[in-house]
Amino acid sequence: MVVREVEPPEIGENGVLSQTAYSVVSTGTETMGIKSRRANPDPNRADSHTGYTNSGTVIAVGKNVEGEFQVGDRVGNYGAPSAFGGHAGTCFIGRNLAVKLPENVSLQDAAFTGLGGIAMQAVRRSGLTFGEVAVVTGLGVLGQIIARICHAVGYKTIASDFLSDRLKLAESAGITAINASEDVISHAKDASDGQGADAVLIVAATDSAEPITQALDMIRFGGRIVMVGVTKMEIDRAKFFAKEAEFVISRAAGPGRYDESYEREGVDMPYPYVRWSEGRNLREFIRMISEKRVRVDDLVSHEFPVEQAAQAYEQILDRPKETLGVLLKY
Repeated sequence: MVVREVEPPEIGENGVLSQTAYSVVSTGTETMGIKSRRANPDPNRADSHTGYTNSGTVIAVGKNVEGEFQVGDRVGNYGAPSAFGGHAGTCFIGRNLAVKLPENVSLQDAAFTGLGGIAMQAVRRSGLTFGEVAVVTGLGVLGQIIARICHAVGYKTIASDFLSDRLKLAESAGITAINASEDVISHAKDASDGQGADAVLIVAATDSAEPITQALDMIRFGGRIVMVGVTKMEIDRAKFFAKEAEFVISRAAGPGRYDESYEREGVDMPYPYVRWSEGRNLREFIRMISEKRVRVDDLVSHEFPVEQAAQAYEQILDRPKETLGVLLKY
């Protein structure tokens, strides 16, 4: 991992240039990519930038979004693959992926905008309705945010992890937190009058298929499993058949992701047909922070100046159990 001075991106017609204040390391996605490159080094492979979620201040506005944004606006950003949008001092952000911040939302909190959008989409993919039972397995940063959103909107929320510090953090947000070595299945049944959870959201990163097997034991008949993390996907057909379960993938922050016309060219999706597009998920997450329904500041375990980004990644890779949210400050 290296930090370099590079030319800033050009301003596009349908977005803004944002001068970064903070970015958040996606400890799951990014470290997985780093480990893969280290395990399979290829000197011919081009360098790549990392990251996708940050906050900053608008320093230039594209001609098609004048009036929509102004120089000086504080924004939370989700970076598109086609532009610098993560760990970079200046980013081009398409109009749909930049969220203007209310006065009471700090730039530190807004750096979680991209992760928040991913969490919002995962909860939507669960198909839960008010009063139902949600189980979140894996309490890294993303799992913590997902569990907090579920709790905030009124689902009966149970979260599990093997690390006691992460369980305590979830409990501090009012969530029922169970050590993954205990009988989480019984807790899910107790919360649902013996029927089983309505949805299990898997946010773990593991080479084992155990989280899926456990989820099948945990859900009710007709329940749903949502894969958010990176887990080996081997499904026991007999259990799957017996529960007539649904298994779905949650893809990033929602409709619009990886679509260049949406992310870079600023073409929105029609509201009546795509109620919760990627950008609308981002804005809803910022609203929840502004109204203090969801808290993220206590998820930060480490902060590094961007010049020390390499040390930040070594902290994550070498001491993962001690590390949760990592902020880079610009």
